[in-house]
This record gives sequence, structure tokens and C-alpha cells, in this order.
Amino acid sequence: MSDQVKVSSIDALEAFRADLIQYIEKARVALEDAEGEVRRTRTWLDVDRTNYWTRQLKQRTKELDQVEAEFYNAKITRPTESHAFHKMAVLKAKHRLEEAEAKILVLKKWRQTYDNRVTPMLRQLDPLFLLVGLHLPKAIHSLGESIKALQAYAEKGPTVKSIAPAEPGPSDEGGLP
Repeated sequence: MSDQVKVSSIDALEAFRADLIQYIEKARVALEDAEGEVRRTRTWLDVDRTNYWTRQLKQRTKELDQVEAEFYNAKITRPTESHAFHKMAVLKAKHRLEEAEAKILVLKKWRQTYDNRVTPMLRQLDPLFLLVGLHLPKAIHSLGESIKALQAYAEKGPTVKSIAPAEPGPSDEGGLP
């Protein structure tokens, strides 16, 4: 058995280490993007859509009040006319108000459903965050230390043990005793 190790591909280890560093960066960005999209969607539901439909509800309520007041005014001032135009305007305003109320209810349901579906999926990413944030950086460090050790070993070169002839001792000098 040989006492030597042939170290010939330190460059391959260094290339693997560099690729691993790039992988960690790309994986970290992808995981953060996924988490960010979840947050942005939640914010869109909670803030943007909620504010929009709340404003629409208020606006459409005012519109309904206005067209109802106009219809009432028209009935009082011109009792003999049919007022079909005003009746249609009131129906249209009621329909728009009901639509806004329905959208708010749907939005509440979406927010609940979103949390129920997305939270378990986000929890599945936790091991990847741990891997990319903790374990792989430790692996890169360990790989770097191994590369340094192998480079030091390779620079040292092979050590050849030679058996040198023994120097003659005092009993060997004069021949036989």
C-alpha cells in the first residue's frame, strides 16, 4: 500500500466551490423573490383591493342616494310623468352598490383562502432557507479549508523515505572481535 496521495484536481474543487457560491446566491434570490411575491400579493389584497372597494362602496352609496333624491324630486315636481329614466338610474345605482358589496365579501373570502393556502406552502420553504442560509455557507467554508490543506500538501511534494547505510560503529571498525 502506498503512503502517498495523488492530488491532481484541486482546480476542480475550486471550480465546484465557485459554482456552489453562485448557486447559493441564485437560490437566495429565488427564495426571497418567492417570499416577496407572497407578501406583495397579501398587501395587494389587504391594502390595495380593500381600499379600492371600500372607496367604491362609499362612492356608489352616494350615487344611489343622489339618484334616489333626484327621482323623489322628479315625482314631487312632476307627478304626472312616468319617470322611467329616473327609475332606471336608481336600479342601475342599486346594482352598482350591490356589486361593490359583493366584491368586498369576495375579497374577505380571498384573504382567508389565501392565508390558508399560502402559509403551508411558505413553511415548506423554511428548510430551503436553512440550507441556503446556514448549511451551504458552512459547506463552502469547509470546502475552502479542505482546498487549502490539499494545496499545502501538494506543495510539500512527495516525501521519499530512503534507507541510508548505517555508519560504522566502534565495534565495526577493526574487524571481528
